[in-house]
Amino acid sequence: MAAVLSALLLLGGLQFSEAAQSNQTPIKHLVIIMMENHSFDNIFGTYGKLQNGSIARNVSIPYNLVSHHIHQNLSAVSNGSFNTGDPYEGYSNYHADWNNGSMDGFFNNSGPDSLKYFTSSQMGLEWYLAHQYSIADMYFSSTLSETLPNRLYSLAGFSPVRADQLTPPPFVPYDQTIFNEMDSYGVNWAYYLKTPVLGDSPLDFISGMAPHLSNIGTWENFFSSVQNGTLPQVSWISPVSGAAFGYSQHPPDNILAGEIWMFYFIHLIMESKYWNSTAIFVTYDEGGGYYDQVAPPKIDGHQLGFRVPFILISPYAKENYVSSTIMSHTSILGFIDYNWNMPALNPLVSASNLMLDMFDFNMPYSSGTAIRPPLNFTNDFLNMLPATPVDSIALAGTFNNVSRLYPGQLQFNVSSLPYTDHGKSNTSMSNFSENVFVKDNYGFTPWYFNAFITVPVAIAAVSLAIYGSFQLVRKRFRNRKRPKK
Repeated sequence: MAAVLSALLLLGGLQFSEAAQSNQTPIKHLVIIMMENHSFDNIFGTYGKLQNGSIARNVSIPYNLVSHHIHQNLSAVSNGSFNTGDPYEGYSNYHADWNNGSMDGFFNNSGPDSLKYFTSSQMGLEWYLAHQYSIADMYFSSTLSETLPNRLYSLAGFSPVRADQLTPPPFVPYDQTIFNEMDSYGVNWAYYLKTPVLGDSPLDFISGMAPHLSNIGTWENFFSSVQNGTLPQVSWISPVSGAAFGYSQHPPDNILAGEIWMFYFIHLIMESKYWNSTAIFVTYDEGGGYYDQVAPPKIDGHQLGFRVPFILISPYAKENYVSSTIMSHTSILGFIDYNWNMPALNPLVSASNLMLDMFDFNMPYSSGTAIRPPLNFTNDFLNMLPATPVDSIALAGTFNNVSRLYPGQLQFNVSSLPYTDHGKSNTSMSNFSENVFVKDNYGFTPWYFNAFITVPVAIAAVSLAIYGSFQLVRKRFRNRKRPKK
């Protein structure tokens, strides 16, 4: 397996032709960027509040630390600092943080670092993108657990593992993933990593990936695909791999390095021929133990995890819009299914709300079109643009405050927008069809794990029992009274 994955390093740009699959929307290309371990309140809790305490004009205020109950131990990360300690993570920790919806266990279970939050001093770039486009304030991780199960939910709509673990089993069968559904319906896709090597969770937990390794590429392959006009219809760009450290914003890393890393790819798409047909989804796999005030709800009887940021960047994204549609990672799978005319991947995906209220496909702006041009970034932004995504970490170390980036000048006057600045929807795939691609999900343990792990353990246990019985008989034989001579 390691040799096969290492061979991917020899690949050039991944080649994908334009498929004939029809679309429900003008979106022909979807790019998904999933960062690591931050709750909504940790990053956007004070979104809209300027350093002087005033509220930015014409900025929609989502559920946040300003307008709602403030935990007594909350504290802002100081200006000039771009990181916190890593809150205590774990399935049990998160459930104790949650405390059956009371949301009051963070300090005692995930620790003091869980109550620290970022401001525009650190988040100017992400806040600017949210301001220019659309943000969701009721988007949740898919399960009340850690990275691995949530990333599996984002690819398969379920997870056979409950918490993080280093290696499988159990596996997710390939035929239960969104990858297999897209293969079946002629939708091409790719998954991009810094270096495809063994240890690229969650792909290691998908059984049957070997025949599809040509769909896995490097960050450089993504650049080549955009430049060469061979971008697949659906792309995942992951800051997480066995060879990538410091790009995902996982604490205690410099959070600005991750912002600059994602800015590289967003700017690349904006400057390409793909901008007018693309949507970029930016989200986080799970809350990482950081405080959030909103108790996660259930979807179709399934308990969601903590609230995390979700930003839609697209020429069709509503400007300065806040969506309160209840969503999770399975909503992304639902959008893929909806947009490319496929059935819902599974029942949970079918029941998950879509982010359609964040798009404007029809209502024209003052320019006469519903297609927004790419942003005209100022020098302040362009000075933060790395030559390659790998340079993001070094470049981040040259900044000590990025609050000047936010809020910035909007493309259109808010008063002239053809829609309101806030809304929500209850539209899911179940509104269109009851059909699902996978009716029943299950984890998978290959026979050789049983043969080489379970069987030896069983043999050892039987051998130990036989040895113990032999020693007991031997002891009793020795203890018998011998006849006198």
